[in-house]
Amino acid sequence: MYNTVIINGSPKARDSGSRMLIEKVEGFLERKPTIYHAARLTRRENNFTELSNILKADVLLFVFPLYIDSLPAPLIKFLTMIENEAMNVNGKCPIVYAICNCGFFEAEHNRIALDTVKNFSAHLGMSWGYGIGIGGGTVIVSQSKNISPKGSAANVYTALYELGKDMGGDHREKSNVFIDPTMPRFLYKLGGNLGWYQMAIKYGSIRSLKAKPHNSKR
Repeated sequence: MYNTVIINGSPKARDSGSRMLIEKVEGFLERKPTIYHAARLTRRENNFTELSNILKADVLLFVFPLYIDSLPAPLIKFLTMIENEAMNVNGKCPIVYAICNCGFFEAEHNRIALDTVKNFSAHLGMSWGYGIGIGGGTVIVSQSKNISPKGSAANVYTALYELGKDMGGDHREKSNVFIDPTMPRFLYKLGGNLGWYQMAIKYGSIRSLKAKPHNSKR
């Protein structure tokens, strides 16, 4: 069995989509992984022990949301910390995997972020496994309890299951996997717009939805 470390790259302290995905992957591993929250570690003055454990792992998985076609700022800062610590370490490096989810319908939007993690791994001499890009993240989070072999999130379940097997197996590099929602795109867009209206009503901002501050008259 392999020593696995999972990094939660979400800036959210709790109830994040990344945490939900980690819990699902954790269920497919034979050995309980060590989980660190990147944002918390970046706020600590002394994290030598944690960084050392990460670099000594056999398998390293990053799970994070897409932020403007890239990684969240706390995770980028954390990668810099790993890079600095790696300069003082000799020996075998972990094999790296990544899961990136986004609010866009098309999972393809996650490609650049996954390539960023792959390039980071190569820079430090770490082997790259592969990444999973998940589109329609808001729907996946809302259906977290229904991610099972059957149902609307079966494709996500299958991808996470295969990832868990690969992380505990031969670790052969393969192409990234991109998963779009199974619902029609127009329904996803309709649900998103409905959610914005509900939030606007909740916070008393319904009249601001049609505001056009950029159309100033000269």
